[in-house]
Amino acid sequence: MELDDVSVGLSTLASSDADAEPDVEVLPPLGTDTEDATATVDEINPYTSADALSAPAEGLAGGEPALEALLSEGGSDLSADRICAIFPFPLDTFQRRALELFLEGRSVVVCAPTGAGKTAIAEAAAAAALVRGQRVIYTTPLKALSNQKLFETRRRFGHVRCGLQTGDASLNPDADIVVMTTEILRNIMYRTAELAEENNTGSQSTREARLGDVGLIVLDEVHYLGDPHRGSVWEEVIINCPRHIQLLCMSATVANPQDLGDWIAKEHMPCETIQTRFRPVPLHWHFAYYKAPKGARLDDLLATLPNGKQALNPRLSSRRVLMEEAKAILAPPAGRWGGGDEWGDDWGSGGGGRRGRNRGRGGFPPSLGAWDLEDQVAELLERDPQALQRRVNMRRTPDTSRTIRLLAENEMLPAIWFILSRRDCDVSALRAGAEPLTGPQEQEAIAAEVAALRADQPEAVREDLVPALISGIASHHAGQLPGWKSLVERLFQRGLLRLVFATGTLAAGINMPARTTVISSLSRRTDEGPRLMPHNELLQMAGRAGRRGFDTEGNCVVLQNKFEGAEEAWQIIRAGPEPLVSQFSISYGLVLNLLSVNTLDQAREFVSRSFGNYLSTEGNSRREAEAGALEEEARKLVESFKALATARAKELNARVKEAKDELRRLKAAQLAAQCDTARSMLDEQPMPRLVVLDLAAGGSAAAAASGGGGRGGGGGGRPVLMPALLVGEVEPPAEATAAAAADGDGKETPLLPYYACLAADNRLMRASVACVAGVLAGVEGVVAEEDADKVWAAVRAVRSNAWRNVEAGSWALQATLGTPTTSPVTRQLQARLPWSFVQVDTQLAAQVLSARQSVKAAVAELEVQRRMASQAGGSGKDGWLEKMARAKRLLKKAEKLRSESKSSGQLESTWKTFQSTMDILICVDALERDSLRVLPLGLLARNIQGGNELWLAMALSHPALHRLSGPSLGALLGALLSPEVLSKPVAVLAAYPVSPQVEAAVEALEPARQLLLELQSDAGLTRWNDALLVDLRFAGLVEAWASGATWSQIMSDSNLDDGDMARLLIRTIDLLKQLQHNAHLLPELKEAAAEALRGMDRKPVAELTF
Repeated sequence: MELDDVSVGLSTLASSDADAEPDVEVLPPLGTDTEDATATVDEINPYTSADALSAPAEGLAGGEPALEALLSEGGSDLSADRICAIFPFPLDTFQRRALELFLEGRSVVVCAPTGAGKTAIAEAAAAAALVRGQRVIYTTPLKALSNQKLFETRRRFGHVRCGLQTGDASLNPDADIVVMTTEILRNIMYRTAELAEENNTGSQSTREARLGDVGLIVLDEVHYLGDPHRGSVWEEVIINCPRHIQLLCMSATVANPQDLGDWIAKEHMPCETIQTRFRPVPLHWHFAYYKAPKGARLDDLLATLPNGKQALNPRLSSRRVLMEEAKAILAPPAGRWGGGDEWGDDWGSGGGGRRGRNRGRGGFPPSLGAWDLEDQVAELLERDPQALQRRVNMRRTPDTSRTIRLLAENEMLPAIWFILSRRDCDVSALRAGAEPLTGPQEQEAIAAEVAALRADQPEAVREDLVPALISGIASHHAGQLPGWKSLVERLFQRGLLRLVFATGTLAAGINMPARTTVISSLSRRTDEGPRLMPHNELLQMAGRAGRRGFDTEGNCVVLQNKFEGAEEAWQIIRAGPEPLVSQFSISYGLVLNLLSVNTLDQAREFVSRSFGNYLSTEGNSRREAEAGALEEEARKLVESFKALATARAKELNARVKEAKDELRRLKAAQLAAQCDTARSMLDEQPMPRLVVLDLAAGGSAAAAASGGGGRGGGGGGRPVLMPALLVGEVEPPAEATAAAAADGDGKETPLLPYYACLAADNRLMRASVACVAGVLAGVEGVVAEEDADKVWAAVRAVRSNAWRNVEAGSWALQATLGTPTTSPVTRQLQARLPWSFVQVDTQLAAQVLSARQSVKAAVAELEVQRRMASQAGGSGKDGWLEKMARAKRLLKKAEKLRSESKSSGQLESTWKTFQSTMDILICVDALERDSLRVLPLGLLARNIQGGNELWLAMALSHPALHRLSGPSLGALLGALLSPEVLSKPVAVLAAYPVSPQVEAAVEALEPARQLLLELQSDAGLTRWNDALLVDLRFAGLVEAWASGATWSQIMSDSNLDDGDMARLLIRTIDLLKQLQHNAHLLPELKEAAAEALRGMDRKPVAELTF
């Protein structure tokens, strides 16, 4: 029997012939203990079907009387057995070990997969603390998770014992167990230290006494410590934590949990690390793809080899798939030549595209017969494997509806289907909703929930998605209102929904247990282009499946798509978890908080205690030794490669270089032609002039020199068009001038003209003519001279170091923040105008395409030679191709290790940033120069949570705000907060103009904003400048909402998503609530904040709290 004729399951492959895939790369199976026995606990799964299928509520109801009995008994003789008795199921080995360490008085780090049962450890530790007469603080990274955790702890421990603090909500804050966000705990610790400083000179004993009744702090999702934006908060909490409080840190799987535990042991108290790969509900990996003629097909993604290690299912290896699919498609049916017309001739002699002359014949002339088809497929695979891979991927991508039916047939519902974009989530839900997955009773229950939401929050109901919801299918993403998302979560938890299409944000920890997760894409868009997602991110999503108490097994289904397949999924899985890295960073709030209760020397000592500094000092010698060993192994492999390399390979390398040089030359010529056309169009029209800029053209212009993309004909990235006002020519950046120096042939590169522009998002731009994509000709493109003067004045005021490249590595387009005086000008920059776009030289475009084909052909021939050389030098891992690939991996790993070692200078760099930040605070009178005493402006800033606390404090303390009404204050704050909500440039259409009072206030703030912009730029802190953007396009919307406009009114008059608008309003509401309780704010501003809240904090944006 052939391997193709059977389903390759894990058990089948365990006993199959090991020679089926001799070159496959392997990993130990998930669950194998590869760590030191003292640090890792792994075990056989003792979790029974009866345990798994019992409803969570039933188990909790059974456990609650036992918990009450334990708490009423009390006593000092507290054993693990007594604590374990409160659960209706036996604790697993790693859970019990963590509890025993806690009872011994140690802090504990628990690193376990999602769904392994970390919550049970937290409940056991909390019960132990309550029996001791101590209080518990339970932290979560998100407000939504805090609300959810409050609900769970109330159900477990009772309403009276549980409270909540999230900054804008405070329920029973003196309860035995208080749930809060990590930022709130950080602030409590700083305020506790400040009160101790005021009352008793700040002795450590006094500070600890302020939290003396707290015995346990649970840091849930502690892997957020590695979050680039918020990770610093977790480090501050751990460093500041009084030593009498035990920490329970719960993390998803990371590579170095022992580093975290050792750091806590050094900086806080004795700490042990429990690490396990054990999942009580096993997770099975599947791969879904289209296979003619049966349609969607489901295979095991991984296989267990006879040696016990895991590998990619050999059925799914790329080369095997390519061979099978190509033969199936190209084999001539009876009475026909060729295999159908879906292939075109991307690799045929006619060159590129679906409209080639061989269309309908699969690229084969009629002289070929079926007898030599396999040889022809092999040749095709060697000639252009990339084109073949693209076609196969497209063919094998499964249809959504067929895949859903496949999941249902295999009893793999309910499922969460992860999709990259919000729009695709909604579209998929609408299409899938045509085939109901629910029965009459379920539909009636769902309809009742929708009716209740419609009666309470009619604006929150997505009427277009209601039919799909009734069918048991929904979407869930950040573009929806909180009420609708909460409804979807509630229905899914009740088991009424069978399928939810969601973006990756759902994987952050919301309790939506599913039997199956579906991964539709394995790549993410980054500044450097598409990249495969990290292992940790994939496991975070996959781990939503098979949650304990719901299923006996979980499933993760990876879908074939046009870009990725099984090989890429295996590549991510076998890479293993990424390490936890420090994101400790300096901010105005940190400096002010530290100097409020510490001397400068004490503040430096605090900074030196960061997790990053620990890693860079304690781990340097180990990393250096590991890097040296890796480099030595790589050196030996390189020597072996040199001995096996052939003259033919060198010749082909030279041909590839020649082809790439020609492509680079043609791309440069194409770019020059486009620039000449754009310059001619501009010369024909008087300036200032409305134009369209391509924000992606900066990278394309830079890539042209290396044969990369560009607008038109040659491929490259898609244009990102932005209307702008071009006011005139300016001096080019210094980098552009330097780049125009003599090249290797002694010729000078002509220097392209640059223009000063104001973009529609109120950013000032210095744009090369290469970035001009279109012009608005005639009188329609003319603007008033006074508007142009405002832009010129703003441009001339920009410091040279404040310009930042829009595309990394390219100075063809640079930007900085606009000013309040330029913001009104942007109203003229509407997206829908009769633009005249720069046309592409079709002859040059054709030459570029031809040159690209030449590059592809040369590269393909080189690949053939490499394979031949690999076979000549030995098969498998003895071939030089494999040796060089391994050497490259070794050197990359060594380079990473050495870069981490070099970061031992991190402390000095971080302290330099601390001093620069302190100098800015002194310059704006937030700190006293000699004593470093925190002045009123600093006191106001340290009590504000925001992207740039100092800028918000400077604005709120400005006299121009003191007479603003509530709606006007809300509008101003919305304009200041917009950079936090919308991080990417977006063309916003909003029909609500901002009031003159707000415009006047923004203009009055400009000197302060400009001062802070210059101070940050001079200090090298330009990354903070983005938070100084003032975008009045949003102010009118916020003001209208605060003045009583309905949700349907503001949304019908703007092009923002519901979720984006809600986030802006919620963030503004959050800041207004902070202002109400800020003791350092003037009473009139507090009154205005209260007035704004009365108009803004209403449904459908009012946040939900259990």
